[in-house]
Amino acid sequence: MALTVLRGRYHKITVGTYALLGASKYSISGLARITIEASEYGDDVDKFEFGSANGGTITISDALYDPTDTTGQALLDSANLNASKLGSGDLRFYVNSTSYKTVASGGYMLVTKSHVVESERNGLAKCSFEVQVSGAAMVLV
Repeated sequence: MALTVLRGRYHKITVGTYALLGASKYSISGLARITIEASEYGDDVDKFEFGSANGGTITISDALYDPTDTTGQALLDSANLNASKLGSGDLRFYVNSTSYKTVASGGYMLVTKSHVVESERNGLAKCSFEVQVSGAAMVLV
């Protein structure tokens, strides 16, 4: 079985049909399932059961800031400002020219942090966003 290597140069992020311009780095924390302590008197080693799962968080960082962008960056800012939920396919993280990760059907994503701008005297202005995955896991489509 051959290993498929995913080169970052083919990745992109879209918000709806619009590319998130200037994006250069993202991380998806993944699904994290909590455990519930289920020990009882007399147990020498603690026992655990599975509890609910957290869909994870997504961080988009080092995106080139464009205050005139009325599509990608502005849509994420607006989703945060207006407490709008992004459904399956609304925010896509492409891993190649056709396949992308998004929240599974029935779930949604909440933009929990936006309008973050960083700038250096001898650098380019950059922005970042944070997203909470809710109600379903991220899936590859």
